[in-house]
Amino acid sequence: MKKRILLVVITLLLSISLGYSLGNFTDVAKSKGNTITTGEFDIRISKDGKRFYDETKILDISGLKPGDVSEVTFYVKNYGDIPVSNLTMVIKVRDYEEDFSPAEEQYDLTDEEGELSKCLYVEAIYVNGTNVLSNPTPLYKLANKEIKLYSGSLPEDAMIPVRIIFNLPKNVGNECMTDGCEIVVKVIGTQ
Repeated sequence: MKKRILLVVITLLLSISLGYSLGNFTDVAKSKGNTITTGEFDIRISKDGKRFYDETKILDISGLKPGDVSEVTFYVKNYGDIPVSNLTMVIKVRDYEEDFSPAEEQYDLTDEEGELSKCLYVEAIYVNGTNVLSNPTPLYKLANKEIKLYSGSLPEDAMIPVRIIFNLPKNVGNECMTDGCEIVVKVIGTQ
């Protein structure tokens, strides 16, 4: 008899629990079309701080005489929506003889190669008003070297001015007369 009561109780409990689970309403919610994208990392340069480009000419200095100092200012802007953590600059230099002057002949031992980058000094490189160059340096010694311009967090649409001061010393010799330099300035931003 006890077994029978126990069997009835178990059957009753199973029936109730099965009925309870089959009797409840259910519903499903779905989410479709979800996407994950990355932001854009993009820096650009400008000569005037108004129009920015991936590639543009930022300097054109001509007719230098001994003792001349010339300044070039350009701007770097974060055009992306990811902050820029570091900005570096690499300068590539190619010297050439623009013309070979008779006054230069006795001093210039390399009449097919210019010497201007050996004579022309970069006095300072100012970024946000701070000189990032420790000492005045001949241009050729800065060629192909990374020059750290900025370290921090440059937010979207923020811009940094960069001012480079060139100096052709008063005591420069005739070896760089009528010489020229082709200069490529590459600004590299990293996250």
